[in-house]
Amino acid sequence: MPAHSQEDPPDQDSRVSVWLWSLLGVFAACVPCALLVVEKLGSALSPVPLALAVLAALAGYVLAVRAVVGEKFGQRSRRSRILVWAAASALFLGSVAVLFAFRPPPPPLARMTGARDVAVVGFAPREGRQDRRALTDLAADFAHDMAGRIPTATGVRSYAGEVALPLAELEGTHRSGLEHKTAGFADETNAEIVVGGLVSVDPAGQTTLRPAVYVRADQIPDSPELAGWFLGGPVLVAGGWESARGRSLLSAELTRRIGALAQFLDALDTWRNGSPAQAVRVLDGLLDHMQQGGTDSFVPPELVHLIRGHARESQASGETGPARQRLLEEARADYLAIGGASPAGWRGALSLQTNAYLRARGTDRTCGPGTVRAGDLAQVSTAIRALSEDREVSELGRLKALVYLAQVEVCRIRAGLVKDDGTVDRAVAAVRAAPKTIGSAGLLAFAESVAAVRSAERRDWAAAIGDIREAIAHGRDPLQRAAWHGLLARWSLARCDLVGGRAAQKDALTQLTAAQQAGQASSDLRHQYEQTFSAELRRAQEACGAGRGDGS
Repeated sequence: MPAHSQEDPPDQDSRVSVWLWSLLGVFAACVPCALLVVEKLGSALSPVPLALAVLAALAGYVLAVRAVVGEKFGQRSRRSRILVWAAASALFLGSVAVLFAFRPPPPPLARMTGARDVAVVGFAPREGRQDRRALTDLAADFAHDMAGRIPTATGVRSYAGEVALPLAELEGTHRSGLEHKTAGFADETNAEIVVGGLVSVDPAGQTTLRPAVYVRADQIPDSPELAGWFLGGPVLVAGGWESARGRSLLSAELTRRIGALAQFLDALDTWRNGSPAQAVRVLDGLLDHMQQGGTDSFVPPELVHLIRGHARESQASGETGPARQRLLEEARADYLAIGGASPAGWRGALSLQTNAYLRARGTDRTCGPGTVRAGDLAQVSTAIRALSEDREVSELGRLKALVYLAQVEVCRIRAGLVKDDGTVDRAVAAVRAAPKTIGSAGLLAFAESVAAVRSAERRDWAAAIGDIREAIAHGRDPLQRAAWHGLLARWSLARCDLVGGRAAQKDALTQLTAAQQAGQASSDLRHQYEQTFSAELRRAQEACGAGRGDGS
């Protein structure tokens, strides 16, 4: 019988090796599989305990492999031992990979369905070690109290025990991680406002909370200053969390601050959707409270003045005579109340110039010769041009300035005050070429409408129709879109496109109906539209013949 060498073990040793490898395989898989079973049953593990469990399993596995290699492969070559370690490592890594590949996804966060929902993500310790359970309970209590105290909030819910945002970044200069994760959280939960904060406790036991709020940018295209996270002033809780009185006072103060923000957003939404008078009443109440001593609001008073000025100008658009002049003067006073050092300073400066344009233009929207104040328009044009070239103004601000510059220059050209030097075309081209961002769609729509009117004045009906269709595609305001559909109807009829003209007139009246329902338009305005449309259609039929309706 031939002798067996160390590299050629007997059959019994082979069977032992197979048995040992099977045992190692079971050991390598048992801990990851056990963790997988735990998570499948609903007890999802956070990253830290999961990592600790995998490391503990790895430590035991390494000891087991080391014992096997020392006992069964100690007499083998170094190459054989290295292969055993490599195979054992691959076996364990494969089992861990299976664990992470088949881990159940985290349960989806509850989605709120209201239009003005508030989500509370909890309060993070600013420094030191604090009872996180107490902070989670505080967030839940605060959400419960706030739900009944903020009438404009359609829903309030605490997610403090379900989501962990890196709120410690609130005091840092880099918030990209926090902003990104919060944006995803807001999209998933449909929250318009996210509430959080930082908590610290001094050696004497006095607790300080710095509340913070996050507002989605797509909810406030007219107020980009409020988008993202904002850290408010500190709130002291002398008695600590254990004091029921202290917690009640804290909840009341937080509710006051968040309530003011919710009211402002409601007023902003009300103004944007065609009820400027109601928006002005809400903003009046906010400013009255601020003037009576309400401090540390998440909404700076300068921004309230700015939006109230815009709402008053919207009111003025539907008035004539002394009423219109009074509203424009009140809007001007709001803009003058905005300091140059305020975050809204450049917006106040731009709004002052657009207000001056409205007063210099008067009630004649066509800017006919002799109907405008030439000196005032020249001053407005110079000031807006400077703002459009100011590098300290945001990109969105420069686009607004270019749109308003085009509007002023068109008025001056029509009034016979200046010749067309290409300023309007350059401004429109710059707005068209700008990257699409939140808040820029309305500016692009207005720029397209200016380009359409310029093309119509050159009797280039095809270009005018194409441009006004682009304006309609990007605009949202029903009263504005009614006017643009009216222009589309007029220019379609000028090309003897009776079918297209009738369709555009019908669309204009549909938009006007929506504007009436929102309080933007009166029945008298609708009657004027109907009379104008009837006259334009009759003239087109006489000029083109009733049989020509395809624009050929």
